Parts: sequence; structure tokens; C-alpha cells
Amino acid sequence: MPTTLLLEPTNDTDLHLLLSLAQRLGVKATASPAATLSLEERERRFLALFGAWQSDETGDEINQMLQASRQSNRPDVAL
Repeated sequence: MPTTLLLEPTNDTDLHLLLSLAQRLGVKATASPAATLSLEERERRFLALFGAWQSDETGDEINQMLQASRQSNRPDVAL
């Protein structure tokens, strides 16, 4: 059963490296030109990767919860 793997190299050097590697491995590889996206579409896709943390707690409350939940498995050492 054939499997398709989509790779998006960032430059021509990486593309040629991937194609030569596929050839050495005996894997069928075809390169097609990347779809041309507008600057606005690229920015929209980039910003879609990010999200904001939403919580009812304030930042100070979250910090207190983190501090309280810390545990250490190191024994106390008297100095």
C-alpha cells in the first residue's frame, strides 16, 4: 500500500538533499512547486498556530499553585 509523505523544505538545497536521499533509498519521490500563498494568507496560517492561555485564576494564583505543588526527592542537607 503506497504511503504519501509531504515534506516542505525551506530552501532548494534541502529539497535536493531530500530528493537525493530518496533516490539512494530507492523511494519514488516527486517534487511539485509549492502553492503560492498571499502574504495575508501566510500570516493568517502562522498566527493560527498560536493560542492564549485562558483561565479564571490570576497570574499570582497560578504561581502560588505551582509553588505549592512542587516536590523534591532530594534529602534536606544541614549546612
